[in-house]
Amino acid sequence: MAYTAVQFGAGNIGRGFLAQLFRESRLEVLFVDVSRQIIDAINFRGVYTINIVGDDARQIRIDQIRGLYSSDVGGVADAIASPNTLIVCTAVGASALPQIAPAIAAGLEKRHRARAAPLNVLLCENLHNAAEVLRNAVGMLLPASERDSIISETGFVQTVVSRMVPLQTDADRAIDPLGVRVEAYKRLPVDADAWVGETQVSHITGLEAVSPFEAYVERKLFTHNCAHAVLGYLGFAAGHEYGYQALHDSRIEPLLRAVLDETGRALVSKYGFDPVGHGNHVADLLHRFDNRDLGDTCRRLARDPLRKLAPGDRIVGAARCCESQHISPVALSWAIAAALRYDDEGDPSAIQLQQQLHLVGREATLKRVCGILPNEQIAVLIDEAMESAAVGKVFS
Repeated sequence: MAYTAVQFGAGNIGRGFLAQLFRESRLEVLFVDVSRQIIDAINFRGVYTINIVGDDARQIRIDQIRGLYSSDVGGVADAIASPNTLIVCTAVGASALPQIAPAIAAGLEKRHRARAAPLNVLLCENLHNAAEVLRNAVGMLLPASERDSIISETGFVQTVVSRMVPLQTDADRAIDPLGVRVEAYKRLPVDADAWVGETQVSHITGLEAVSPFEAYVERKLFTHNCAHAVLGYLGFAAGHEYGYQALHDSRIEPLLRAVLDETGRALVSKYGFDPVGHGNHVADLLHRFDNRDLGDTCRRLARDPLRKLAPGDRIVGAARCCESQHISPVALSWAIAAALRYDDEGDPSAIQLQQQLHLVGREATLKRVCGILPNEQIAVLIDEAMESAAVGKVFS
């Protein structure tokens, strides 16, 4: 029997990452998307190519695919209800989760009444509580008499997506509207405690069941995302265009490693990661950052500083994690200072941040944006870093 993966979202992550895992697992891929252009191309061609860039450059042919429009709620529901469907996955963007809930709810209801096997829905979204959001949205649409039974038969499973996919240019899309350029990395940690039923995670290539899942969420946020942001802010300050250029700047590289040392010690202390294993993870991450073919710009890595400086996000959140483990976030304070000084005129968030600093001052901005109070030790460290930067001790 040929099994199917129903993939909501035929964008860069859906086509450029998840479809590869499903096809390597010998699953047919049914894409569901709002883009008629993409779905029509998938159904007309039935195949496309993923271009792996970097040291392991190669092309991967993705076949045995078909598509449905998101508006075809009945057709999508029938696909989810089919006993041949082994897994459902979303990569639609957090704001679109309520829009796909009706089709998922209808499919799960049909599946329940047909006594089909329990089903897992992988959430590949940039939202901390995406599984809860979708579960609640689906639950509201189910018949009250069957809601609890259907929800208990469904795993809403968070994932940690770390494959780097560069922005596809107009030239890329003109050559092939379905083709995607990606890095080779293809591991997908999933929440082991949310999985239901007998279908094993190991049956799908790349999936790694982990517990506690929060440990891997924070490791990605405070290692991968944090380091990327540091490269962006320091690289921009140093006049670099690309992240890989910042990576090789002798003024930036020691601070980046100091940041990763602080976050690494905190994560090892908090969650019990193996120190050697985490060190290998960081080394592999830095090697991936050096992939020039990804073309990651410092501006892209740094964009939206208001979001990236939020209390629980990649930099301030990492500093708070360090503090919780009695580690002084000295290097992270320099990273926060660099983010506060980010003044890209093409970034509305950066403009707003600079306006706040000018109008209300550093102390009030740290409180409003970062949740950092003036009497905290981290505030003192940030002030010291800001003053050093102001007198030219960073990149003179």
